[in-house]
Amino acid sequence: MHRRKLRLAIEEHRNPSFFLNPKISLLTHIWVVEEWLPSLGLAMYSEHFKSQLVDGRVLDTLTKKDLEKHLHVCRKFHQVSVIHAIHLLRLVKFDKQVLIQRRSHSEHMDLDPVVWTNQRFIRWVKSIDLAEYAENLQDSGVHGALVVLEHSFTADTMATALGIPTSKNIIRRHLTTELNNLIQPARMSLEAEAVFQSQKSRKRNVGHSSASRTGSLGHSFMRSYSRGTLDRSDKRYTSMRLSVS
Repeated sequence: MHRRKLRLAIEEHRNPSFFLNPKISLLTHIWVVEEWLPSLGLAMYSEHFKSQLVDGRVLDTLTKKDLEKHLHVCRKFHQVSVIHAIHLLRLVKFDKQVLIQRRSHSEHMDLDPVVWTNQRFIRWVKSIDLAEYAENLQDSGVHGALVVLEHSFTADTMATALGIPTSKNIIRRHLTTELNNLIQPARMSLEAEAVFQSQKSRKRNVGHSSASRTGSLGHSFMRSYSRGTLDRSDKRYTSMRLSVS
């Protein structure tokens, strides 16, 4: 992990224009350990992240295998929690100021739950008259990105995390109603944004196809290269597809 951190920093220093998230270098391993992990309700892993010096660049490369092998995150639920939290960082382009601002705006209103911290969800549970169960969420790994982005996360999942017995049918129905009212608009908004970005990308590709073959391939290739997703066969296919268009 130390080698990876050093390699990523060197690569960014050599070719900063290849990297899509210039603010990622501001996410130090101290921020990850002291602020990010506690906000997810996963502070119990702080020592492992600290010893591996995990910063923003390293976070962007982590896989479930890395979490289990190097950072001792063995519970599958916690692995998924971390992965979705990293996805949220990608959505805000690893700009912690954007994240702080969005969390601040939703601090006292039930808006933008995808950015909610573990502590914010505890307060929300109290606000819907389930205070007796709220503290069970502490250090559970439940946070906004997990709840909104993980579509298999349901009211039953939340009820289990809160420790609500299955026999408490009325309480569980109340939780289902409140949770759906909170997260469904957020999920629909994210889906609409994804469709918009897809259409925007498609229009951009059509515009590029009217340019020269070299120019069209150049922009597409640089975006893909910065993500490390194209091999030679992919590039030939991309060039052919754009030329046909």
